[in-house]
Amino acid sequence: MRTSEYNALFRGLAMRHKLIQHTEAAPRFCRIVVSIDPLQKIVDMSELMSKVIGRTIKPGPGQQVLVVESFHTQYRESGDNRTRLRSGAFMVLQQVTAGDHDAIEQVLDRTEQTGEELLAAILADPKYQVKNRFDPSSITSDELGPLGNGTWYGTRFDFDFITPASAALHHNPTAFLS
Repeated sequence: MRTSEYNALFRGLAMRHKLIQHTEAAPRFCRIVVSIDPLQKIVDMSELMSKVIGRTIKPGPGQQVLVVESFHTQYRESGDNRTRLRSGAFMVLQQVTAGDHDAIEQVLDRTEQTGEELLAAILADPKYQVKNRFDPSSITSDELGPLGNGTWYGTRFDFDFITPASAALHHNPTAFLS
């Protein structure tokens, strides 16, 4: 699973989930790129800022937003088998009136539930349990907020998945000039 397939997976979930319902006309999905390099520590949130933050989203269907973070990879080897341990993350966000602590609490509960539903959809799909194995024991979550203009709260989920790397790390002489 490369970046485009990873993003397509979450975009598809965002389009189908009843509380997100992403479309191009009503954007409820965006990507952020997070560098874990200790010298860089750069976060590209331009899509989040241009499509979501600063807008008001009506309550009801389509009220939540899915923000998928770029993954980072660790390569592993066990005998002749090479794999990639990929660590990814996403956030489910929802707007709430700033300072309304009861409403914030409800939003945190709802975004956690939505995140669990998204992960359960991935875990139920055999496609993501064979070649690209999502590891349920690696899932962690924490609450977020306030974000942006102080009206966004939600839940962030971190997870690991394992993909094959033997073919990718097999020397290909044709990729090089002689």
